[in-house]
Amino acid sequence: MRTDLAGRAVLVTGAASGIGLACARAFLTEGARVGLVDREPPPVLEGDVVAVRADVTDEPGLAAAVDAVARQFGGLDVVVGCAGVSGPVGKPLAGTTAAEVAAVLAVNVTGQFLLVKHALPWLAEGGAVVLLGSDSAFTAAPGMAPYCASKGAVVALTRALAVELPGVRVNCVCPSVVDTPMARADLGAVLDSPAFPVQSADDVARQVLFLASPASRPVNGQALLADFGMSGRSAFPA
Repeated sequence: MRTDLAGRAVLVTGAASGIGLACARAFLTEGARVGLVDREPPPVLEGDVVAVRADVTDEPGLAAAVDAVARQFGGLDVVVGCAGVSGPVGKPLAGTTAAEVAAVLAVNVTGQFLLVKHALPWLAEGGAVVLLGSDSAFTAAPGMAPYCASKGAVVALTRALAVELPGVRVNCVCPSVVDTPMARADLGAVLDSPAFPVQSADDVARQVLFLASPASRPVNGQALLADFGMSGRSAFPA
């Protein structure tokens, strides 16, 4: 499938590792120009790359980073919000503090909002925004209320932005567990169990490429749920 992304100007947050890094590499392979934004220094990548340090919870810093990338490229065609945190995992609701909830929402929701807000003046007509959601927007596990709430908000934000921003497509990808350093820190060896379906960061990057490319031109305001069909399973004992 042709992506027609060669020469397009792309900005990716959370680009230093995990899904963000996989997305950056995938866009570069397609011939795009890529701006890497992360609070940590990203690895050196081959291609037309601009790297800027910024934390998505710091509005002035993020605005300056978006501005720096957009000025370097003369505008933006695609914006991908990959920066995210898991927050407390396996922690009962009674022991979860308001500060912990606020910290998760600040990155996973407000960070996405601020990214689009400051990228919008630079986005070309027909541009695309892809945000990182999660299957946790639709299904839940005990001890993950802050994360689930944040990813549910990303789905709602995606729909709201798709309605509000004519000329710009806004979609989100909602993968199940992805083998990333963050997931490894939270879940450990369970990711290696043959009975536990896990996707790679490269799998998610391909989903992002599709939603960012002209190949998905009619798709707008959608949440692409990629979970190996797990959410479609009935509890009926058969």
